[in-house]
Amino acid sequence: MIRKDEITSLQASLIVAKSMIGTGILFLPQVMAKEAGTPDGWISVLIGGFLALLAGYVIIKLNRRFPKQTFFEFSQTVFGKAIGAVHIIVMIAYFTISAGYLTRVMGEVIHMYLLDKTPISFIILVFMMVGAYLATGGINPIARFIELFFPMILIILITLIGFSFQEFELDNIRPVLEEGFMPVWKGIASSTFAYSGFEIMLVLSAFMKEPRDAVKSMLTGIGIVIPLYTLTVLISIGTLTVEEVRTLTWPTMSVAKDIELPGGFFERFESLFSVLWVISMYATFVPYYYVASLGLGHLFRRNFRIFIYLLFPVIYIIAIFPKKLNDVLSFGGFLNNFAMFVIAIMPIYFWIFVKLRRKGHENG
Repeated sequence: MIRKDEITSLQASLIVAKSMIGTGILFLPQVMAKEAGTPDGWISVLIGGFLALLAGYVIIKLNRRFPKQTFFEFSQTVFGKAIGAVHIIVMIAYFTISAGYLTRVMGEVIHMYLLDKTPISFIILVFMMVGAYLATGGINPIARFIELFFPMILIILITLIGFSFQEFELDNIRPVLEEGFMPVWKGIASSTFAYSGFEIMLVLSAFMKEPRDAVKSMLTGIGIVIPLYTLTVLISIGTLTVEEVRTLTWPTMSVAKDIELPGGFFERFESLFSVLWVISMYATFVPYYYVASLGLGHLFRRNFRIFIYLLFPVIYIIAIFPKKLNDVLSFGGFLNNFAMFVIAIMPIYFWIFVKLRRKGHENG
């Protein structure tokens, strides 16, 4: 299938990485501190990253059986029209709910650190309107936006990590594996949700100019995120202790608050971090929004732009549905389980079924 919209291998890598860097930067240290219960949570994140690489490889191997086809197109080839449509609906629901969750978390952070007098509902509404504008342009402007802003986002994260070592205490992460491997094992499953996002390549690999580079793009994108997440958890625990991190909702923001740039150049680093994190969340939200609309467009044989507008109130309702922050966190737990199915379980049984029925053909 010939597509007007195409993206380069570099753009695909950056979209994968950016789709993964979202709420995990803020939540992951606390989640690891709670689940692992020891300073070894960073090891769980590192292992979870390598499992993400494996899952990403399976997804690309599945995609290469159906070159230039999105998941929405080849799912019906694999399972037939009816069962394939069920899988399409599941995928659309996943990206739609994820978009709503991302929007709500973004609203909570902006309300807490930047616009405390502004209602969250209004923050979410404005954020979504700007997101809908970019999504209507298709994958090309989305890819160019991420290509433009990703270096800036990466620099600020590296700055956060680098300057946080001023307050880092090695004793806070020692002794390593004091209670054995079991705490690390408990944390691996919870780190999975933080790495979710690379499954977007089930759709976007069909838009690549060079489909043969899909494996490299996938693994590069995930490979960028692994050290960032691992170091974020490591410095949060090393700076604040595992006991304190366990009690904080946004431990990474607390770390950013403690940063003092040399010469008093910038007194409130967390404000700069918050602003750039909002841009980061925007660059994560828009691809999810776009893919959900694209799926509906395929399902109903209509232009995807129609569904960007039709999905707007749905995503908004999902975003404002949780009443309190604790409800948002519970919502994230549900989405974690949903992500496990989409990332790990579904691609595997798709791949097995494809091999058994000899559907598609290997592309390179």
